[in-house]
Amino acid sequence: MRKFMTLILVVLLVFSLVACSQTTTTEDPETPAPTTDETTEKPENDRPLVVGSPDFNGDFHEGWTNSSYDKNIRRLVWGFGLMTDNPQGEVIDSPLVESKTVSDDLTMWTFKIKDGIKFHNGEELTVKDIKFTYDFYMDKEALAATGGSSSLNDYVNEITIDEEKNEITFELKKVIFTTDMTVFYEQWILAEDTITEGATAAGQTVQEFVKSNISNPIGYGPYVFEEYKPSEYVRLTRNPDYIDKAPAFKEIIVKVVPSETEMDQLLLGEVDLLFQAVEEPKIEAAIEADNLTTNNYYRHGGGTMVLHTDYEAFQLTEVRQAFAFVFNRPKVIELFLGKYGIASQGPYSKNQWMMYDDDEMDLLGTAANGRFEDSLINYDILDANGKFDEAANIAKAHELLDAAVARTDGEYAHLTGDGTNGYMWKGEPLNIKIAFTAFWSDTYHLVWNDEYVSKLGFDVTLVGLDWPVMYGHWTGNTTEERQYHAYVGGVSYLIKSNPRADYATDQILDWGHPSNNGPRFSGGSTYTPEEWDNLLRDIENAHPLTGADEYRENWRKYIVAFNKEVPIIPVYSNNYFDLYSSDIENLNTNALWSWSRAILDANWK
Repeated sequence: MRKFMTLILVVLLVFSLVACSQTTTTEDPETPAPTTDETTEKPENDRPLVVGSPDFNGDFHEGWTNSSYDKNIRRLVWGFGLMTDNPQGEVIDSPLVESKTVSDDLTMWTFKIKDGIKFHNGEELTVKDIKFTYDFYMDKEALAATGGSSSLNDYVNEITIDEEKNEITFELKKVIFTTDMTVFYEQWILAEDTITEGATAAGQTVQEFVKSNISNPIGYGPYVFEEYKPSEYVRLTRNPDYIDKAPAFKEIIVKVVPSETEMDQLLLGEVDLLFQAVEEPKIEAAIEADNLTTNNYYRHGGGTMVLHTDYEAFQLTEVRQAFAFVFNRPKVIELFLGKYGIASQGPYSKNQWMMYDDDEMDLLGTAANGRFEDSLINYDILDANGKFDEAANIAKAHELLDAAVARTDGEYAHLTGDGTNGYMWKGEPLNIKIAFTAFWSDTYHLVWNDEYVSKLGFDVTLVGLDWPVMYGHWTGNTTEERQYHAYVGGVSYLIKSNPRADYATDQILDWGHPSNNGPRFSGGSTYTPEEWDNLLRDIENAHPLTGADEYRENWRKYIVAFNKEVPIIPVYSNNYFDLYSSDIENLNTNALWSWSRAILDANWK
C-alpha cells in the first residue's frame, strides 16, 4: 500500500498542471528606494474574493443532500473533521487532533483533542461536542424522520470520552479498507450546547432543529458563515480564532452566476474565480485573456446518466445496454466539451490506482488507458473516421432488444415488438423518459433529436426539471408517482472508494424515502442481490494495511458489473479548468484538491 500511495503522490504532482502568470514592476522615479535596513510590509488587501458558482441547495449541513456546491461552503465553514487530507490525496490527522492512537487490531481509535478550539459563536469545542455529533448521526430513526441518512451506525459500536484529558475513543464494530475515510473524514463536528438549547426551545429533536436551520451552519473552520440569499450568494468572513494557518482573504462571496454570463463576469472582473470549467470556448477565452490564469487537471469524477434499474423496461439488462449503445456520447462531448472531453466505460477516475496494474502506474492521472480499462465494453461503436457510427449502434441496440423480446420469463414477458414496427412495453410503445436540469436542455435536445429518435424503434422523452425536484425523483424522495427512467447528473469520487456505501441493496428504500443507491441497482443479471452485497462487502473489508491487491481485484469486479449492467452511463470525463484573476497567486488546485481547499493558501498579489 505504501508503494501505491508513493506512486499516487508522484503522479499527482506531475499531472497537476498549474499555469502561473508573471508580473513586472516599475519604480516611481519620484519615490526614493528604501535603504537596506528599511523594511516594508505589504498592506492587507480588504477586497472580497468573489467566486462564481452554480446554484446551491442551501443544505449546508452534512447528511441530507450531496450537492458539491453546498459542500464547498461546508468545507469553508468546518474545514475538517477528526481526519482530513492533503493535496496529494493522503488521509491525515486534522488540526483538531493533538495525538491519535490505534490498537493493533485497529478496532480502538483514540483521539486527544487540542484545547482552546472555538466554534464561530464562541462555544468551546470539546470531546463532548464530538460525541454529540456522532450520536446525532447514529440515531438513524430520528435522522431518517427528517430525510437525512448516515452510515456511521454500521461501523461505530461505542464511543467513550475522558473530559479531563479531552480524549475520545471509538470502538469500531468492524474495520474496513476505508475506515479512516468512512468514519473520521469530513465528519463535521456540531456545537452541542447551541443545538440542544435551540431544539429544546423549539420543541424539536436535535435532528429536526438542525434540519430547520440547515442553511445557517456554525463551524470552527477558516471562514464564518455570515449570510445566505437563495439563488444569489453566500457570504463568509475570515475566522479570527481559526486554529490552523489563517487564510489571506478576509471575505469570500460565493456568487450564483448563470452559465450563460459567467465568462463575461470573469473577464470584466465581477467574478474572480470560476472553478471546474469544462466548455472549450470558455477555456480558450481564459487561456487567451491577459488578465486570467488557469489550472487544469483530469476530473476526479464525470458526467453521468443514472438509470433506475428497478423501473419498467429498465429492469432488463438488455434494454439498458441497448439504450447505452444508441446514446451518442461523442456528440455530447463535442457539443459540451469540445476537445477537452473523453469517454469512460464505468464509474472510475483516471486518478484511481485500482485501474492500473503494478507496471502501469506511470499512466495514473493521464488520458491513457490501462489493460483493464481496455477490457471493458465500449458502448460507442465508431466508424473508420472515429465518428459515432449511427447505423452500427442502432443495429447493436436492436440485436439486444430482439434477444430480450425472445425471452418470456419474468419481466421479459412485458417487452414485445421489433425495430421495424416499434418495441412495446406492457402493450404500449416503449418510451424512455429522461429528466435533466435546464442547463442540459440544448445539448440533450440536439443529441436526442426527433429524426434520430425516429430510427430507434422506441421513443425518448426529455423532461426539464428544477434540480431539487429532479433530485427528489432520482433518489425516490418524493410523493409524486414514478415516471422517469434516467437522470442526467454528475459524480465526484472520494479519495478512497467504498462502493458498498452507495450501491448496497439495503440503500434502496421504498419510494417516498431517499435512497442512497441512486440507480437502485441490486446486481442485475450478473449477480443475485445476495451475491452483489457479498462482493461489495469483500471490497469494503479488505485489510486497510495489507489488502491492496485483494481490494483492487474485487473493485474491478464491481467495475465490470457496472460496465455490463449499465446502472449508470458514464457520459464523459474531462479536463477541469479553474479560471481566475491573475491578481490571485498560490492557488494550487488539482483533481483531489478543490478551490475550497486550495484557497486557504492563496492570496492577492
